[in-house]
Amino acid sequence: MRMRKPTLVFIDIDGTLLDSSHHIPESARKECQRAQQAGHKLFICSGRAALDIDPPVLELGFDGIVSDGGACAELNGETIIDERMPAESVRAATSFFIAHSMPYAWHCSDGMHATERFLNRLGIWRKLLRHPQMRGSWHTITDHSAPLPPVRKGTFYVPENGSLTVEDVRRELAGYATIIHGSINASSEDNGEILIPGVDKGTALMKVSQRLGVPLSDTIAIGDSDNDLEMIQTAGIGVAMGNGTEAVKSVADMIAPHVDNNGLAAALHRLLP
Repeated sequence: MRMRKPTLVFIDIDGTLLDSSHHIPESARKECQRAQQAGHKLFICSGRAALDIDPPVLELGFDGIVSDGGACAELNGETIIDERMPAESVRAATSFFIAHSMPYAWHCSDGMHATERFLNRLGIWRKLLRHPQMRGSWHTITDHSAPLPPVRKGTFYVPENGSLTVEDVRRELAGYATIIHGSINASSEDNGEILIPGVDKGTALMKVSQRLGVPLSDTIAIGDSDNDLEMIQTAGIGVAMGNGTEAVKSVADMIAPHVDNNGLAAALHRLLP
């Protein structure tokens, strides 16, 4: 299974590159550097908004960034993917969230636009204390009807009283957007993601590979959450982290150790010369 040619490697952030304490293990840092020095190209492939990626992640010097669950991609400083969610889908989802008092956020071209209840439930203040330079990337929604910048993706929490599940939201918004379980704080039961139909990390992986003239057989995807399913299925080799969801593990070619047990480093060391 070891790749012998220069390879494109697509790496999820939360639960894959970042461990459960939201730090990059030194083993992962070293293996990423070694892989790049060997001629392989490494890409962040995250559900996060482009402007919501932690500075320590960017400082690793990745060759490109896929963000917003595949709706945006940057390569050599150029935006090569910039998908927009239809305004009708944004309106329908917003109306549903308001009607059910659900905290929600929209991933936009200028960062995250979130309700105050979403910000509080996420605990964003802890993150902004660690990385104060990111404060300009977060905007509080005070008027639910106010125009938004172009929307690439959405994130929401289900009601804390258990009155709705992610599956309920999926049924209600069918036809407007793709709804999947989210990966906030390693829990996928109380939060979900709103994706543009037909847009995911797998489609982004294909577009980046085509842009660089690299066959899919020479690609690797490594992730842990349901939003990683398509890229793990699309890549030449799909790797699920040991801490990944059962759905991701079921489609992977290889299962790496847990993220807290040097899982990413182990996968890169095994697959890349």
